[in-house]
Amino acid sequence: MPDFCKVRSSLFFIVVLLMNFITIAGMSQSTNDYIEKLEQGDTREDFERAFREMITAFKSGKLSFSNDEVMHILDIARQKPYAEHLLPDVYGWAGTMFADGRMDEAIKYFMESADLYGKQNKKLAQALSCFEVALVQHKAENYEEAAEYYEKTLALAGDSLDHRTRINCYNGFALIRRHQKQYAAAIRDFRNAYRIAEENNDTAWMGILAGNIGSIHARMEKYDSALHFYFRNLAFIRKTPEFENEIETYAHLGRIYVLKKNYAMGKIYLDSAVSIIRDRKIMFNDFFNPMDYINESYALLYASTGDYRRAFEYHKKFHQIAQDKQANVNGRSLRQLQSTYTFNQKQQELELLKKINEANLLVIRQQKYIGIAFAFIILLLASLAFIGFRTGMHRKRVNQKLYTSNTELERLNTIKDKLFSVISHDLRGPVKNLSSVLALFREGHLSQEEFVQLSAKLGHQLEVSGNALENLLHWAKAQLSNHKTEPEKIVVADIAGKVAQQLKESIETKKLQFSNELEPQLVAWADKNQVEIILRNLVANAVKFTREGGAIKITGKDVDDHVEVSVEDSGIGMTAPAIQNLFQPGRHFTTSGTNQEKGTGIGLLITKEMVANNGGSIQVDSSRNRGTRFTFTLPLKER
Repeated sequence: MPDFCKVRSSLFFIVVLLMNFITIAGMSQSTNDYIEKLEQGDTREDFERAFREMITAFKSGKLSFSNDEVMHILDIARQKPYAEHLLPDVYGWAGTMFADGRMDEAIKYFMESADLYGKQNKKLAQALSCFEVALVQHKAENYEEAAEYYEKTLALAGDSLDHRTRINCYNGFALIRRHQKQYAAAIRDFRNAYRIAEENNDTAWMGILAGNIGSIHARMEKYDSALHFYFRNLAFIRKTPEFENEIETYAHLGRIYVLKKNYAMGKIYLDSAVSIIRDRKIMFNDFFNPMDYINESYALLYASTGDYRRAFEYHKKFHQIAQDKQANVNGRSLRQLQSTYTFNQKQQELELLKKINEANLLVIRQQKYIGIAFAFIILLLASLAFIGFRTGMHRKRVNQKLYTSNTELERLNTIKDKLFSVISHDLRGPVKNLSSVLALFREGHLSQEEFVQLSAKLGHQLEVSGNALENLLHWAKAQLSNHKTEPEKIVVADIAGKVAQQLKESIETKKLQFSNELEPQLVAWADKNQVEIILRNLVANAVKFTREGGAIKITGKDVDDHVEVSVEDSGIGMTAPAIQNLFQPGRHFTTSGTNQEKGTGIGLLITKEMVANNGGSIQVDSSRNRGTRFTFTLPLKER
């Protein structure tokens, strides 16, 4: 289901100029008059004053600029002896002038502006220029470049940015993750943006972000939770003048009700969206025109209810608007611009087109073949169509079975490879070591004292291998049997206490201070057995990497609609490269603990998978010699 990106430009160049120059009057002049003033500016102060007046006149709607005039002003600024002081602001202004048209030029000038601000060590201004680059790249659907510049923006200025710029950065990250179908990461970034909006009481953005979270649930076909978030969006947005978001939210609610087969409610919300557009006389542009989505939703509604004539009419409207929008976007001069329009995004849309084509064929037949004389031809064609349909459906079922079989074989083969990898590389070692020690002892090559020392170390290895084997068997059983997560109401503190008892010997051996600070009323909706494995892996990991006499604690709290649980230690911590590879499939690795304990590296991968199975996410915060904190989330109630 397509969604409309809510990415807002900060128009940073105006903010920079307002901070640098004093407001003065004089807005009755023409563009040529201002250009002449800029040319005659002998000093930096003269040029800045004329440029400031020109921007003020432009903001008030008394000036407009052609592309040639923008280029001319750039040339004037470049030729000034004090150009190095002017060009960062002038390039930023030029980038904004080209942002909705020649996007390649906009990116070039924003990047030059950022570079010059960087040389002047103006981090905030440099960050805002990078932010404008990110916005243009996002419009052009160059997602990797957009993500890179959102990251640069936050790295350069961070909390120095205004809250809406920070919200836009996290929202931009999330929209990109949503496009890449990385839904857990997308929800995480949307929630980061939502917290900033909530801290600043920004009702408009709280509504937008609630809707964006709803879009993730809709894409995952969790329609009830999607409705929950869209209604939250609607409640917020009704308190603001954000008509664009209100229109989009009604359109999304209509589409979801149609997909839930509640066609009456679907039509009510789609009609509401159209009514707002009509009553307020909304004007659309290249980057905001929801009518293609609305018309497509109407087409799906009427096709689903059997009204193929109206479905076909709305599909023609949808097709025309989508083509016009794509033609406008593709007409931009940005060479990296990619096509966003496609007709086969979902199987459901293919089914809609099939119904509409069948309805179109029926209309043509009714108009072309009139009279009883052609009844036989119609009957013959209908028979052939039925035979073709039956043949096609049979072929489709056969192909689907083959596809399902191949997919299952690939999945089982992947499971097999992972099992053999862990067994051969990680579990075989401790068993082989034990066999070797026993052989040496039997042959008299080891003394009793040496045997006792080695057996203690082997005992640690076998204990770790036993835990890994338990993890691995549980994971393999779930994968091979397609075992489903069975959530229920659980008291997280009780499970943490049980895990502490299981690891009591290891904790006491290292003389660690262990504290379970979870409140008894902290209740989550999750699979009890999987949560126990998650906590056991994280606590065992903390024990392994915490030096003797250190501390481990488990804390938790309610956050919005989920429970947040943290396992924190005072251990040796991790480097940034190690954190990046920690949860990467195919990159898991093992590190010896503070007492040279061995591990398999599979525990954290299984932990991440089980957290995801329960609808949560996991993240790590660590630095060398300062300890590690793993934090995972679980739903607060049934979804």
